[in-house]
Amino acid sequence: MMMKVLAIDYGTRRVGLAVSHGSLAQPLAVVENDEHLFDQLRSIINHEKIERVVIGLSENEMADLTREFAQELEGVVSVPIEFIDETLSSKAVEQKLKERGMKNISQQPIDHYAAALILEEWLAQQ
Repeated sequence: MMMKVLAIDYGTRRVGLAVSHGSLAQPLAVVENDEHLFDQLRSIINHEKIERVVIGLSENEMADLTREFAQELEGVVSVPIEFIDETLSSKAVEQKLKERGMKNISQQPIDHYAAALILEEWLAQQ
């Protein structure tokens, strides 16, 4: 049986979440990046019986903010945390959604889809 993994697409306003079901990645939720974020993540990790957290790491200043977030998360949860390159994952998601005929993509949160793409990449590397 494969381990249960939570993928996180960290953003300064919203955080996208996806969870693994075997070798599949499923978008889970988009949560606000506010004072309740770590409580929500701890709750999801416990409820979903998550065994590992994978966080998408982009570039430059966002990478620094993501590392700070991960360090704080490590103090709140007891599961291993690792990073995977997620450069351009949101752009890839936007392109896929456009190809499938979705309109007004910029007006909808897609962070959970980006998290699923991050998780798919991580699962493929295992």
